[in-house]
Amino acid sequence: MSKIASLVPENLKSAKPSLIRVLNNKYGHDPEVINLTVGEPDFKTADHVKLAAIKSILNDHTHYPHNWGTSTLRNAISQYLASHFDLHYDPESEIFVTEGASGAISTIIDGLCQPDDVVLIPSPAYTLYRINTELRGARAVELETSAPDFKVTPQLLREALVKYGSAVKVLVLNYPVNPTGATYTVDEVRALAAVFKEFNVAILDDEIYADLLYTDKQLPIAKLLPDQTLYVSGVSKNAAMTGWRIGYICGPSDILKSLAKVHQAAISTTATMNMDAAEEALRHGDIDTARMKAAYDQRRKFLMNAMDKIGFRYTKPQGAFYLWVQIPDNFVGDSLAYANHLAEKAKVAIVPAAAFTNRPLRYFRISYAASLSDLKQATERLAKIFKADQASYK
Repeated sequence: MSKIASLVPENLKSAKPSLIRVLNNKYGHDPEVINLTVGEPDFKTADHVKLAAIKSILNDHTHYPHNWGTSTLRNAISQYLASHFDLHYDPESEIFVTEGASGAISTIIDGLCQPDDVVLIPSPAYTLYRINTELRGARAVELETSAPDFKVTPQLLREALVKYGSAVKVLVLNYPVNPTGATYTVDEVRALAAVFKEFNVAILDDEIYADLLYTDKQLPIAKLLPDQTLYVSGVSKNAAMTGWRIGYICGPSDILKSLAKVHQAAISTTATMNMDAAEEALRHGDIDTARMKAAYDQRRKFLMNAMDKIGFRYTKPQGAFYLWVQIPDNFVGDSLAYANHLAEKAKVAIVPAAAFTNRPLRYFRISYAASLSDLKQATERLAKIFKADQASYK
């Protein structure tokens, strides 16, 4: 042990790494395993976006940009949100650029929460909300949503806000939801907004998958409650730019001025050429997004049909690129045990519910951000293991 190891805070020592990443690292490089773990678009970044980055470099856009992001990217974000979601933000004072949506999430939680404050997180949920909360010394409180849709209701929301009172600083609202693929209807968003209006709490509105919605139109809660909402998104999912690390926060200017200090202290700013590429994606990438969305929808329908034939039960996904599947009743063991079972016996890597909640939910997530051929092969393997398991349990 090093001399300085004792200086590491206990909450950091005890913090658990992302189980998604753990399983991806474990099985992602095994050529025999079909890896359906990480939410990583399998499409390449569009050539016109890559060329924009090359042009940026050749034009010597290689120095420090504004800490809030380049003015041209912030203008592109403002125009994109106005045209696609009827959201209106001043690019000069109500938008700043982060290192992916993950950087936006950590900036919001670090900026608004002190030790022992409460962050309410509808579960199951993306693990980064909990990890950032716990590292801040705040309390991550799960809102226990129910099958089959796993969505927070106005009653559940009100009960939690009353119970924890002024300790609540942030409530996370992510939709379409990772990991379930469910989303909120317009009426459901309006009902939640009616409850939020009664409480002084910030809404971390993570809509990174909003462009990948296959059913009804998305209503951002920021449209209804602009003074309470911090809108988070980016270009990772809709433009297949996960490695470029461009996200953003939109919200009231007085809050963003404070959050920008947190971001500046931690990161200073993100890379100029990456921002120029993201600007190109937002201004001229609608065709690219539509093409990817059509492919995801084809995979979604294929996967649901295949799982129906096999006998798995699942939550019908309305957005994103995930299928939330119930573990067969006769399997003895928790969700992590079932994930290992599928990886070892069927050679299919998925993510167990344990990655998204502390509750003992018997579910797992399949990412269909994978080729149709991989999904076909994976479901063939799942069919075989499902049949073999059923026979062994009789």
